[in-house]
Amino acid sequence: MPTSYAADIRPKFRESDIACMTPRHILLDSQAWMCDPAPQFGYDDHGNARVVLERLEAGDMPPDGGWPPEWLATYKQWMSDGFAP
Repeated sequence: MPTSYAADIRPKFRESDIACMTPRHILLDSQAWMCDPAPQFGYDDHGNARVVLERLEAGDMPPDGGWPPEWLATYKQWMSDGFAP
């Protein structure tokens, strides 16, 4: 079964993560924003989701420590599966 934002990604973001990133215009709780195929942040497509991955891999997000490797793998799988809502 392909991964989806609603089932596999959104539940990993805590309310505190969302509150921290929203003022930075990173809308972790917005399915439309996260699944948007538009180029953003210097990426050719799905720029919003790609910049979130960049921040997750760098350990900048969430602010109190990075995601475990299996969560990053799920995020990457979601991207490979086509950024399904």
